[in-house]
Amino acid sequence: MPSMRAPPIIFVFNASIESGCDYVVQTMRLVAKTYPLFGLALGDIIFFPKLFTEKNHWIIRVLHGSIIIRPVSLLPGVRFRWVRMITYTSYALAVKLYMTLRYFGQKKVLWFFEPFHIPTLLRIFHSYVSVYDCVDYYPGFSDEAGREHAAVMKRAACIVANSEPLTKELKKVRSDVVCVPLGFADELFSNNVLSKHVRKKRRDFTVGYIGSISGRMDFSLIEKVAVRLPTIRFVFVGPLEEHVFGARDTAANVWKRICRLKNVKWNKHVSKSDIPAILSGFDIGIIPYRVDNSFNRFSFPMKTMEYFAAGKPVISTDIHALRRYEKRRLLFIGKTPWEFTRVICKIQKYGWSMRQIQKQRDVAFFHSWKNKVATIIRLVDRKGLFSRKY
Repeated sequence: MPSMRAPPIIFVFNASIESGCDYVVQTMRLVAKTYPLFGLALGDIIFFPKLFTEKNHWIIRVLHGSIIIRPVSLLPGVRFRWVRMITYTSYALAVKLYMTLRYFGQKKVLWFFEPFHIPTLLRIFHSYVSVYDCVDYYPGFSDEAGREHAAVMKRAACIVANSEPLTKELKKVRSDVVCVPLGFADELFSNNVLSKHVRKKRRDFTVGYIGSISGRMDFSLIEKVAVRLPTIRFVFVGPLEEHVFGARDTAANVWKRICRLKNVKWNKHVSKSDIPAILSGFDIGIIPYRVDNSFNRFSFPMKTMEYFAAGKPVISTDIHALRRYEKRRLLFIGKTPWEFTRVICKIQKYGWSMRQIQKQRDVAFFHSWKNKVATIIRLVDRKGLFSRKY
């Protein structure tokens, strides 16, 4: 258990625990080993009567040594912002009172990953050291998200961004933003684990994608490539998230057409522990994101490191954060369906060398969650809060 002298930390996140929110869970898992950790799961807010009818009826739960608190609204209509804010505010005040009584006289930290609802919480936890672990370009979500992001940028004590393009953009507002790339679950890709999933030779050459299926993907490009290569097997693994970025009807229709192609397979459900086995069945990993989306323009796709750790050739659209890896010949960037098609055929013919695989794995394991969290802890430590080594 963490020492009572260790500064307590409150994590605030909008993603639902049940939906995965891997970046939150992985960070909590590591931080909780050293510091008292509490989580305020805003995304799991629930109307009180539903606690008795839904399967997930938890209010407080322990996850990786962290105490997670779920807001319960006494008012109906949690889809309305004002209802959520009343609930979040009351819970924040209660949590602050508890933290004041239990950790009286100690400095405390408020660590958050998205700006949603945070400006109000920053006013409540005004005496806490605030850490904005910015994982996405939130002004690309909506005007409201942009306003909240701008407010948070002014008030947060420490700000880190998960890609170089995102860092450059945020530095237009704050010069002290630091780039700390998104981590990945390196424990899933140890040599012992990978040896269990050595791919058996098969006739079908497989191009694969793992991750959410959403409007951030370039469905038109995917369809054209799959149609041009009917003898290549295309496998997509991940849930459909039409609500993400307001997926358009046209995109949804194209995805339906893609799924009807004979050389395309879609597996909607995946467990994190199954990723190495799934990747072992890929010959190539792809990142077919839309480049006209401001969110994608500043993102660092975590699947890049998973592909690298599995030693797979990677083809991506022109994502800014990945250009550095193309220069190091660790992946390919395809700007058109024709370029994607050409690279796939090239890899099918010539393969991927062990030297390139080793370079990929070296890069991937450098970007482990442990390294990411340790870097953020050191940054906050410079502000005089943490005194112990992580």
